[in-house]
This record gives sequence, structure tokens and C-alpha cells, in this order.
Amino acid sequence: MFRHCLLLLALALTWPQGAGAQTITRDVRLIVPFAPGGTVDLAGRMLAEALAPRLGGRSVVVENRSGGGTFIAMQAVANAPPDGHTISLASTAVLATTPVLPGMVAPLDTDQALLPVISVLRVPMVLVGRGDAPYRTLPELIAHARANPGRLNIGNAGLGGQTHLLASRLAHEAGIAMEQITYRGGTPALLDILSGNADLYFSLLPESLPFIRDGRLRAIAFVSPERNPTLPKVALVRETLPGFTGDVGYGLVMAAGTPGPWVEFWNAEINRVMNTPAIRQRMEGLLWVPVNGSVEDYRREIMQDRAVWGAVIRAAGIRAGG
Repeated sequence: MFRHCLLLLALALTWPQGAGAQTITRDVRLIVPFAPGGTVDLAGRMLAEALAPRLGGRSVVVENRSGGGTFIAMQAVANAPPDGHTISLASTAVLATTPVLPGMVAPLDTDQALLPVISVLRVPMVLVGRGDAPYRTLPELIAHARANPGRLNIGNAGLGGQTHLLASRLAHEAGIAMEQITYRGGTPALLDILSGNADLYFSLLPESLPFIRDGRLRAIAFVSPERNPTLPKVALVRETLPGFTGDVGYGLVMAAGTPGPWVEFWNAEINRVMNTPAIRQRMEGLLWVPVNGSVEDYRREIMQDRAVWGAVIRAAGIRAGG
């Protein structure tokens, strides 16, 4: 009996501890893969503010690492010590499509270098153009592009990301030619349209809505499955191009090699924060769709998106170079 008790004690001391047993010993880095000022940056700062009081006096320091189609941020988290003190927001589209996008030369294998932690939010996306554009609807845009081949350009926030895939899919399914311009995030792309230097961009609705309302940007069509109550008169892309949908999603990832209890710790902490009425109301007020859930839920979401976009990529012949 004595030996049996000693064995149980030894197992208890060596068995991985639950999420609640993890201890934050220094400030936490929360990496944001886009420039300051946009939706994803705001989401990161909101999470950092809500998490900090739960971490025993430690802070959550937001670190913007924009560019490279979010891979600069992904490399930063992948190269961080796998000790549970560095987390990063990530584009679900990048995690889903990088392995199946022909021509994509990524600086790291997202499946091998990163661990999914939790899905955080989805954001409605709307195709926007200049306020003085000679087209107001998607059919009018397509007709204009066909009459002026190669004259239109459309921005993206990084090769392989959602905006690149949406722009490539639009060109393919509509049978039009558009030059793609790569930016370091949605804010620079919108600023270029506002200044008259660019034509189109698939924008996160919260970022473009103020400019849509004051007439400086024109909302052409949503890529959501259903019309958006904020702009109920704006049609859907799928009303012209059947099956064309694709709102953007973001989640949290950590470096591969991070012990499982740390992944579960952050999943539990983010779930607690996301399920507070104040945070959910604030997110919904910003036109975001809160998601959260288990680690496995996020893995499943990534793989489901990979299946959907993989089929689109093959059908449209989309490549990372254009």
C-alpha cells in the first residue's frame, strides 16, 4: 500500500497540470499581424485590456508586426520561446489556405510551426470602391471592367490572405482583369482609395463604414451569406455570382512546442473573457461576430475553410503570384 501511494504521488507530480495550474511570470506578448488602427489591432487591444486583470499583475503588451501577408507576425510567434508567454492573432484564411495555394512560398509551415488556440471572431466584408466611381452595383462594376480591360486595380492585404483570394476569385468568376496591389493592411488600402490612387478593396465593414456613410467610399456588395442589417440595401456578391461568400475570421495561435496545458490555459482565459456580457456587447456593437470555443473547434474551422477554399483555388486556378 505504501509503495502504491508513492507511485500515485510520483504520477501526480509529473502529470501535466490543468489550465488553471499555469503561472504567468512576466508580461505577455500579444502579436497583431496588421498595422495599428484597424479592426484586428483593436481586437488585440481589447483582449489585452480584458486579460490583464486576470494575470496576477502582469501586463499584456500588444506588438504590431505587420507585412508579409501576416507572416512577419507568424514568424515572430513561431520563433518565440514556447513557454506560454507569447500569443498572436492570426488570419484563419492564411492558416487554412497557405498549404494548398500553388506558388505560395511561405517562410514557415503554419501547420508545423503554429498551434491553434481559439477562434475569436468573424467580421463581415464588403467590396468598396471610390465614392465617385462610375459604377454602383456589382453588375455595373463588371460591365465597366469588361469595357475597360486592365484599367481597374484592387488591393489586398497580403498574398494568400482572404483579400487576395477574394480579389482573384472575383476576377475569375466575373471574367474581368484587375491589377492587384498588396498593402500592409486594410487601413493603407482604404486610404489609397480615399486619395484616388486605388479603385477597389474587400474591406472589413467596421473599417469602411464611416467612409461609406459620408459618401467617400461606395459599398458595392457584401461577401456575407445574408444581407447585412447595417446596410440592408447593399446586395450580396452571391446574388450576381452564385456561391461567392467569404467573411474573414481571426483566431489566436502559439508556437509549436508550447506545452498543451499552456494552450488550454489561454483557450480557457479567452473563452472567459469572450463570454462576459460587456465584451460580447462591445464586439457586436463594432459589427463583429464573436466566435470562441474549444481548441479542437478552431482546428476544425481551419480545416473546413481549407476544404472550401482549396476547391475554389483549384477551380479558379488561383496562384500566390496573382
